[in-house]
Amino acid sequence: MTRPVLLDNVSHRHLRIRTERGAALGDARQSALALPAEFRQLQAHFPIVFQHVEGDAGFQPIVLLGLEPDQNLFLTDAGWDAPVVPMAMQRDPFMIGHTGSELKLHVDLDSPRIVKPEEGEVGTAVFMPHGGHSEYLDHVVSLLEHLHAHAQHLPLFIAALTRHQLLEPFVFDVESADGQQGRVSGLFTIHEERLAALPGDALERLQRDGHLLPIYMQIASLSHLHDLVERQARLSPN
Repeated sequence: MTRPVLLDNVSHRHLRIRTERGAALGDARQSALALPAEFRQLQAHFPIVFQHVEGDAGFQPIVLLGLEPDQNLFLTDAGWDAPVVPMAMQRDPFMIGHTGSELKLHVDLDSPRIVKPEEGEVGTAVFMPHGGHSEYLDHVVSLLEHLHAHAQHLPLFIAALTRHQLLEPFVFDVESADGQQGRVSGLFTIHEERLAALPGDALERLQRDGHLLPIYMQIASLSHLHDLVERQARLSPN
């Protein structure tokens, strides 16, 4: 459950946030939302796939962080083992919410990232002593503006993929850390042969609309599925 409230520098003047990465802070997750605008950066480190969602959207792109539910293979005892963190994870515990007709910054007060008063001066301050934004809050605001702007283009990207029937289901057989055979299923990827067979005018439109680059970035990212298997193998006591 979440408890989002409108952020303000009076009620939350002493608010501090844990910005490190850890399972206890909500990072023990198998996947995270990925936006096409960040595919180029994410594909260098994570596999990007699609999952079916209810509603009009139909599908959403995600980075796959683990091979089992609640497993994040990029979490180590030392923290986050990758050069980048998906934007959807960076924003926690903040979000954009509607206040009337306006979009306003909200914070989830039930997030494990919220520092409790009795914990003292740990974490990162949200506001400066005089009430102004901290450097951290400025970063969060910029990040959420970026996320919100690019999220508006996601339905167009998904619509282009479905219009050309470019999404196909796939399964990935894996062996768990205890030697059990398993299968990652319920995911979708780009159908490369169907993409290659598109007529020139369709490819030109995908390029013009900014969809072709993230398509190729998603395909390239699949090489990291084997990286996940190797990370999982390192968890094995054998």
